[in-house]
Amino acid sequence: MHVTTVEATAHERDRRTHVRRERGRLLPHGTPLPDDVWMTRHRSFLIATWLVCLATFGWATVAQGVGHALLDCLPIAAAALLGSLATIGLGSRPGADADAGAGGVDVGAGAGSRRWRREAASSAVMLALMTASAVAVHLSHGLTEAHFLFFVAVGAGAAYQTWAPFLTAIGFVVLHHGVLASAPGHPIFNHPAAQEHPWRWALVHGGLLALAAAVGVASWRADELVRGRLSELGARSRLIVGTVADGIVALDEQGRVLEANPAALQLLAPVPPARDPLPGGARDAAPVTGRRLEELVDGYVPGPARAAGGHVSTRRGSVRRGDRCTPVAITVAPVPGGHLGEGRDDRVRAVVTLRDLSSTVRAQDAERALVDSTARERAQREDVAALSAAVRPPALRVAGLEAAVAYEPAASAPAGGDLYDWLRLPSGEVLLIVVDAMGRGTAATGEALAVTTTVRTLAVAGCPLGELVARAAAVLEVTHPELMATVLIAVLDPASGRLRLAGGGHPPAILVGADGAREITAEGRGIGYPSPGSCAVAEAVLAAGESLVLYTDGLVEGTRDIDAGLRELAGTAASLARVPVQEFVERLLTDVVTCARDDDDCLALVVRRPAA
Repeated sequence: MHVTTVEATAHERDRRTHVRRERGRLLPHGTPLPDDVWMTRHRSFLIATWLVCLATFGWATVAQGVGHALLDCLPIAAAALLGSLATIGLGSRPGADADAGAGGVDVGAGAGSRRWRREAASSAVMLALMTASAVAVHLSHGLTEAHFLFFVAVGAGAAYQTWAPFLTAIGFVVLHHGVLASAPGHPIFNHPAAQEHPWRWALVHGGLLALAAAVGVASWRADELVRGRLSELGARSRLIVGTVADGIVALDEQGRVLEANPAALQLLAPVPPARDPLPGGARDAAPVTGRRLEELVDGYVPGPARAAGGHVSTRRGSVRRGDRCTPVAITVAPVPGGHLGEGRDDRVRAVVTLRDLSSTVRAQDAERALVDSTARERAQREDVAALSAAVRPPALRVAGLEAAVAYEPAASAPAGGDLYDWLRLPSGEVLLIVVDAMGRGTAATGEALAVTTTVRTLAVAGCPLGELVARAAAVLEVTHPELMATVLIAVLDPASGRLRLAGGGHPPAILVGADGAREITAEGRGIGYPSPGSCAVAEAVLAAGESLVLYTDGLVEGTRDIDAGLRELAGTAASLARVPVQEFVERLLTDVVTCARDDDDCLALVVRRPAA
């Protein structure tokens, strides 16, 4: 950033130095005028030259006869004809200064040839005017007032604002006065002192002409400074307009393109521009579209389109590009004639701005898709929540027991394979089932539901507790051959507190009492694993006031050390021994720091025998 600032400061300092040097320069560079300005002045001088030639011929015919008049006017006519022929093919190029340098010099292919022909044409016109002035001096026998014509001609030379015609005029006066005044029979001056010293008086006349031309030179130099400043501003404006992403097109009264920036040309690429392209500067008003403003807009906007009557009009449409349509916003800003202000191009009648809306449309489509996706995801989560609630059993209402459940799905999936079930067996005991099926989403929930349904059915049918896991695995191997799950089954007698546990690869249960918490392990292999089933039935007694905690591994797998997770869970459960069961189970999911809610769903089930 510092280097960039220093470079920018140095560049600005050099620019200011160059500007001060240019302003301090007394003589003009002699850079050509823009083509349209030069052609306007040259035509005026050509007309004046031919009129002067006719007037001189008439004067010479009256004074000395037709033959002498032809000899006097032949050089004038030849120079005027040369000045006319040299302009053939140059033409008027409005706005050519848009591609010019500081002084409006046309650059590019053929620029050198065009400049040479302009110099030749202007020098020929000056030679014709000077010759006509010399003939007038000759016909008036050196009359002093006739010499005033040289002053007029020199002023015309300064109006061309190049050195070739200006120096041609000055040099002609000096040579004409010096050479012809020295020749006998050619009265250049009508007073004796000048006739005696012709070269001295020729230099005097040349000096006076130079002084008279000083005003023209000063005006010429001032005009060059103004043109240079305008060219700098124009280049800066073209740089800004050329880098704008929006297409900008200037149109004349007939709807023809006068100027278009690169963005517009790229956007309107399917329509090839006539003659020269218009990259950042106007050329001859080329009917790129061949339509008026209304037709131009209508050609790119489906349906009827009308030009703005006196106000800015904006409409949306599309530009046809092959088989595709690019959405665009078209703004038409009319430019009323007669109110343009000084220095503005009075041919411009409307400015059309074309903005490519492709990225905007894509952003809007993406936003709508995101909104739709969010709405669908919300609806899916609501459906999953309703499905999860439907597969879970109703609240357990058994005298002498309090039960509560807390469940938190993983952040990456609205449902999972953690599921519980409870019911009162015909014997009066309560069956508690906690299942953790592998996988995520509703598919895992369906598999866990298959496990609980199978275990419940076998238990109601009287299957012994020690055989429940193995028998359920055998059934599920047929109905769900890909299912893998761990399971912990507890049978609790509400009256006596007798507790029996059968495991299938599940984490141990925790018994929480006044003296702390202890684990009750029921070993076995899970459903879908090799040789599934319980190794043995673990037994314990749930005393009055004690709580039984069943859970899934998501509650303790937030650490790689599973033993640390189990110790954390036991310590937290012991601290909640006297807390109501609903608060107890909810705080297990919030206070156990090893709970992995982001990666896996968590389930905790608490059953308590209230104190007497």
